[in-house]
Amino acid sequence: MNALAAILPLSKLEPGVDVLFYSPDEKRAQRLAARLRDLAHVHWEDIRTFSPERWESRRGTQHLILLDYSTDSADASTALARQLTALAPGLPLFGVGSTASDQAAGVLAALRAGVLDFFDMDASDEEIRTLLEHALHLPALPATPAAPAPRKRGQLVLLLGVRPGVGASTLAAHLGVLATPQPSEKERPRHATDKTESGSDTPTPRTLLLDLGQPAGDAELYLGIASDFHYADALRSASRIDATLIRTALPHHPGRLAVLTQGTEMPLPPPEAPEAAVLVEHLLDHVEMLLCDLGGLPTRLVPSALLHAADEIWLVADQGIASVVSLDACLHELERAGARDHRLSLVINRHDADCGIAAEQVAKRFNLPLLATLPDRSRTLRASANQGFLLHQVAPRDPYVRALAPLLARLRTSVPHPASTPRWKTLLTRGGGPRWKTP
Repeated sequence: MNALAAILPLSKLEPGVDVLFYSPDEKRAQRLAARLRDLAHVHWEDIRTFSPERWESRRGTQHLILLDYSTDSADASTALARQLTALAPGLPLFGVGSTASDQAAGVLAALRAGVLDFFDMDASDEEIRTLLEHALHLPALPATPAAPAPRKRGQLVLLLGVRPGVGASTLAAHLGVLATPQPSEKERPRHATDKTESGSDTPTPRTLLLDLGQPAGDAELYLGIASDFHYADALRSASRIDATLIRTALPHHPGRLAVLTQGTEMPLPPPEAPEAAVLVEHLLDHVEMLLCDLGGLPTRLVPSALLHAADEIWLVADQGIASVVSLDACLHELERAGARDHRLSLVINRHDADCGIAAEQVAKRFNLPLLATLPDRSRTLRASANQGFLLHQVAPRDPYVRALAPLLARLRTSVPHPASTPRWKTLLTRGGGPRWKTP
């Protein structure tokens, strides 16, 4: 017989799975009880009346502790999470809230508070049931559909500028947007208040741009976005990175490009940080393409996890003598790191056929395949950036944009990248206007 949806007083526990829900709002507890009606009994406790003494008297009587991470109670839940962790170190805590765009701050607050997982009240009954079963380590209930086949690991491509100022960050921003499949008509909200099937009006990202270049934060400037969740935060929460967090905690360029940057005020974590390997693998489990901008970052500071996991490493240089010397030093650093191998390719930026050193000569000198030569369009790129656009949005037939074709062809994404007129019209009209953000 199915359990009835009800909020039970703590003094009247009934058999079955018991869930203790801390919230200032009894109506939210009623809604949670309705969602868990066939799975658990919800016991509501007013978060405003919590006391350590009451907790100790009730300790051990509930299987799960859930905290309300709605916008108006996130701070109180975080404070309570600290108290509970101090009273019972290792106590598993779970957040409850919504992943809709106007509520996504709650997901981020829950993550930072150390919750093990998050119950999205906008998710389907099946998703909530699966999460509850996982949390309780229960056997699967009858009639559960077969689990989908494991998802193929995403592709990791590193853009390594051999010295600051060679244009790696500009290149990464353009490739990230151009390589990102646009959401289908079914996935795209029809109205501002519509949500996608996942419970949020943000499409599930397929491409993620990881910006670890120096100076920090250039990708956000080029793409006109901002975030308060950065690479250091992701490292601290590496084991909890999932599709929901990528969709809600990270900023997105219109479409399916998520961006994770190194905060401008934060020191770069050491390259051997063990959490980096966990983070990279979790990201690759949830996106089709992980594009990493390492422009201006000394090779010795590149996280070793990225070098070891990369499918391809593109060395970005120009034809200047200083760049050629830096390329030689970069290759020696890569050799010391065990990453000077078949994955390396050369991209010559700001190419000038009359400069005296041919791109082919540079590639031959260092025994590297020449992947692409990008024309010198510094002035045009700077002009479009100053207007808050990427170059393909204002000049889709510019020589720089067309020269990106061999690079885009190497990126394994869900859609081809033809240079036909309909494709460029779509790119040109994407976004609807300037996205340059001012403080």
